[in-house]
Amino acid sequence: MYHFILKQILRKNFKSLSQGDYESVLARFAPDVHFVFLGKHALGADYRDRAPVRAWFQRFYQLLPGIQFQPHTMLVNGWPWNTVVATHFSVETTLSDGRPYHNVGMQFLRLRWGRVVEDYVYEDSEKLATELQLMAQQGVSEAAAPTPL
Repeated sequence: MYHFILKQILRKNFKSLSQGDYESVLARFAPDVHFVFLGKHALGADYRDRAPVRAWFQRFYQLLPGIQFQPHTMLVNGWPWNTVVATHFSVETTLSDGRPYHNVGMQFLRLRWGRVVEDYVYEDSEKLATELQLMAQQGVSEAAAPTPL
């Protein structure tokens, strides 16, 4: 029953992210969460505190406004004091120049008593880096800026 309820909460979180409401998702993060978004680009991140994760989300939505998340497969294992979640997901949006953007990824979460303590996102970083580079060439300075600290 715990796994079923947790999956419902996580699906609601993906829906919140699709509505641009990252604050409700951040509220579930532990203050010392370890957040990783792989890639050597403006959205690459490796943080161990919720504050820079908030700045990361702000940049993410600035660069990819209107992005929609679709969780496909979600696996949950463990007990409330040490839960692991693996999610296969896809994202899509329309870029500022009118081109569609679609990508796929995996997310690995570790939760302790309902708090996210680890969040690793593995998206097709080559595809994202290419799009960010093109955005930078089109004058979007945030697309080439170093990740927020």
